[in-house]
Parts: sequence; C-alpha cells; structure tokens
Amino acid sequence: MISAELKKYIIKAYNDVPMYYNMNIKAEAIEEWDDIPIIEKNTVVESEESSLAVSAISLLISGKLISSRTSGSTGTYMDIYWKEDDYKRSMLPLWYYRRKYYGIKPDDKLCFFYTIHNVGKSEDLYFYEKNSLGFLKANLSMEYLADIYIKMKEYKPVWLLLQPSMAVLLCECMDRYGLDSLESVKYIEFSGEILTDNVRNMTKEHFKCRIANQYGANEFNSIAFECPYGNMHVLGSNVYAEETEDGDESELILTTLTNTAMPLIRYRIGDRGRIKKGFKCQCGNKNVILELSSGRVNDFIICENGEKRSPYTLVRAVEAVNYMLEGVIRQFQIEQKNIGIFVIRLVVDREDETYNEKYIEEIFRKNVIDRELDKSEFMFEYYDELFPDDVTGKYRYFKNCAEVL
Repeated sequence: MISAELKKYIIKAYNDVPMYYNMNIKAEAIEEWDDIPIIEKNTVVESEESSLAVSAISLLISGKLISSRTSGSTGTYMDIYWKEDDYKRSMLPLWYYRRKYYGIKPDDKLCFFYTIHNVGKSEDLYFYEKNSLGFLKANLSMEYLADIYIKMKEYKPVWLLLQPSMAVLLCECMDRYGLDSLESVKYIEFSGEILTDNVRNMTKEHFKCRIANQYGANEFNSIAFECPYGNMHVLGSNVYAEETEDGDESELILTTLTNTAMPLIRYRIGDRGRIKKGFKCQCGNKNVILELSSGRVNDFIICENGEKRSPYTLVRAVEAVNYMLEGVIRQFQIEQKNIGIFVIRLVVDREDETYNEKYIEEIFRKNVIDRELDKSEFMFEYYDELFPDDVTGKYRYFKNCAEVL
C-alpha cells in the first residue's frame, strides 16, 4: 500500500504535470506502486516543457525557479527545475548526515573542481565564492595541479568535494612532486563517478583523512550517503528508491519527494544496483541501504606528452555550446581515437532555431581550454535520435580507444 502522504504527492503531480495527466491514469485510484508506470529519461527529455508542473509556470516566467541541466554522467542533457524552498529542503538530509557522521558544517571551507563557470567569456582557472574555492577541470597538467595544491594549502580547506578521477590526478601529482597531505583537510567526499577500492585506498594514503561516498544526480540532488561503517543509506526524506526485478543487475527506479515544480515519479535513472531492506547498521540509520553495481566510470584523455587529462575539459566545451545556443545538444559522446584525434558525436535538435553545425563546432573548439589539446583534430558526427547503452545501463560519455594505450 502507498502511504497517505505519498499518495497525496502523487495525485498532485498527476493532476498538475501535463506529462503525467496525458497518460490518462486516475491517480486517485492508485493503490500499489505497480499501478504507477515507470518513466524513462528519454520520455522526460522529449516531453520538454510538459514535464513542468502547471502551477510552476508563472515562477519560471518570472525567473524564480532554480534551473540546472543534467550532463556528464550520461551524456544526455535534460533541464531540471526546482522551487527554491524545495531545493533547500532536498539538501537538508545530506547536510544533516555530513555533520552527524563527519563533523562537516555548511560554513566549513571547501575546495572543489568545476566544469564551467564563465559562459562565453574568458574562463578563470579558479574562483572564490563565500566559503569555497573552485578550480576549473581544464588544462590540468601535473605542473598546474601542483599550483592548485599550493593554492589549496594557502586556503586551508576543511574538506574537499571530488570526483574519483580528479582524486587520481591529485594523488599522481603529489607523488611526482613529493607533496605531503594537506593538514587542514579533515574529510573528502566523493561524488559523480563510481568510487573503486583502489581510488579510495589511494586517497586515504595520500590525504590521511576521513572519506565518504555520496550518490546523487541533478534530477534529485543527493540520493544516498555513506555512513562511517561503509554503508550507503538512501536519503529517505528526499527520494523513494526501488529496484526492478532483474537478477543481480537490477536497475534503480527513483521518486523525488521534494521537487513540486518538476516531480519525477518512478523514474528510471539509468544506474544499476541493489536495495537492502531490514539491515541493522551500526550507525543507527534505519534508511534502506543502496549497493551500486555500475555507474559513471571515466577514462582519461591521454596527451602526446603522456600525461592524463580529465575528460571534463571536453565536457566543458559541450556545455559551452549548450549555454550559448540554448540547449541545442541533447546528447553527446566523445571518443579519443588516438593521440590528438577525437570523435565528437552529437544528438542535436535540428528544429531549434540556433542549430548551425559550423557555429556549434566553432564554439566547441574555442572552449577547449588545454594547451596540450590545442592542435587536436575534432571530427564531428551528428545524429537525430538518442542512443542508449544496453550493456551498462548508464551511457558512457567518454571513451578512450587510442591504439597506443
């Protein structure tokens, strides 16, 4: 049975969001979860504005909605909208457990890496904002990473928010230049990619601090968070998590419990995993435990000098196109064919008035901010339809197929 509170939320969504009420389902008659259809990401992408609640349209027009765009983990773009109060409410459980488990508060100094900040302008390599210092994920040579390390040391952050691939690059830089751990850093939180035991152990060895994994997505904000006993607890006040019945590789189906502007109900996010119920964790958290079995795993770009680069330096170029041409790119995949040779596959909205292949490619090349990639050859391929990943369930946006590797 569905709880009264949750049923009230579902009824409101099905009566307020065109994407749902066009399904001709009487929400009031729904009694079991199986009565509610599972929706695909492609369905939401293709629905465009009809996935937004009618009651939120006036807020969108007046510029009072928080908007973001999914990217990176799937290579598929989708606009997400939040009411400000809902957005803050969705973040409360994460901040609660950050403080409870690891002593991290919102006003603690933070360092992180970002993909894009100044769209259409000269991009700063780093910027300060309130109690945080962010670094651009571009042109990350070992020499520049050493400069970043020095800035971190001067800034004295209490914690770092990293993707595992960025942690690998930082650890390699520390090894190359004999850099000690940052004494001010008490905690590192991983997000955005699958965290392997190898990367976890490498980071602990180099930074000598506490580490936790956080699983989230722009559609929901934080979904699950790791307790000190190594279990990923679903943040039950923010999302309802379930799994499809598909053996050991079940897919995750998520329902947002906080977003009333763009509610996603029984949404197939594209990640695989298992949900453990009834497990009594030593931390005392009674929320169900999530065990991810696949997700965002990245290759690295390999440069002519043999150094690694984060693929986000090219993701930034894609995002710059979308910001400047109002989301003309719906999905992308980048493949390194060889040193200095890349294939850029784009699914585009050909009916968009901003669609112009020459201009798309010009913006892309202009926004590849990396000296080692200046002379690279970028070959563009255009498609009309979204391409799925049948093997992993999560579309792999960057692949390194260089023959020299």
